[in-house]
Amino acid sequence: MQNFIFYSSYISIPFFIFLILFAFKKRKKIYNNKILLLIAVLIFLLTSSFIYARFIERNIILTKTTKIETVFSSRLIVIADLHLGVYKNINFLKRVVKKINKIKNVDAVLIPGDFTYYPPENLEELFSPLKNIKFPMYATLGNHDSEQPGPPIQAKLQKVLESHGVIFLHNSGSEIKNTKRPFGKNIKILGLGDKWANQDDISKINEFKKSDNLIVMAHNPDTALKYKNSIPDITISGHTHGGQIRIPFLYKHAIPCDGNFDQGLYKTKYGKIFVTSGLGEVGLPMRLGVPPTIEILELY
Repeated sequence: MQNFIFYSSYISIPFFIFLILFAFKKRKKIYNNKILLLIAVLIFLLTSSFIYARFIERNIILTKTTKIETVFSSRLIVIADLHLGVYKNINFLKRVVKKINKIKNVDAVLIPGDFTYYPPENLEELFSPLKNIKFPMYATLGNHDSEQPGPPIQAKLQKVLESHGVIFLHNSGSEIKNTKRPFGKNIKILGLGDKWANQDDISKINEFKKSDNLIVMAHNPDTALKYKNSIPDITISGHTHGGQIRIPFLYKHAIPCDGNFDQGLYKTKYGKIFVTSGLGEVGLPMRLGVPPTIEILELY
């Protein structure tokens, strides 16, 4: 299954070229120099875009800082949608960890799900670089970690993450110590299960007070659309990949959300929602216009 998914991605560019040629094959004007030139340009653009998206952009790792006004201050790193497995491997994660450890004055690393994409059996080795992250890590699972779709690895993945020092939150809370700011308040964090797996128990929010400085991690930002109150100061999500292949006017239709989410900060009646475009890929091993990104959130 993994080999099929990987190698089938290579047929996409010949398929697009075939469509272009098929569109002109019955036209006598195919022999017209202008049309031949147009076809050549289209094939060149498609081929160049394919090469860039397939082999270059998806291997870039950017860091991006976003300042968000809240009632408390903190500096957080957010990474999501690693999708280690058929397309991304341990070497990519090592690069991510190396970049994270170069960032200063960080209170915690938040990982809102989708660690995997048809991974190999040895999850322990695959995620071993996480133990080298020098900041506290908090994580919840995404749909690919919870069999929506994917193999039944949820329990095993939880144990692996915890063995590498990750604080795993599944409809449960914890506290982020504001050690970098002597006068900063500690922050409450609640990690919810995945929406597609019907595991996001939003009733857990009621266990907190508005004064708790609450961050909610929910893999799918649609979870926030179900909130019954405004107790969370901010919800942090992934899932969208920012469209992954951002072809204008088309990519929005590929984002698997009911809400109008893409990437970045949203101010809604459900509170502030931050959506990271993440690091990995599903479907096709390509990214175009939305490189893998480590988010730095400056809450103030």
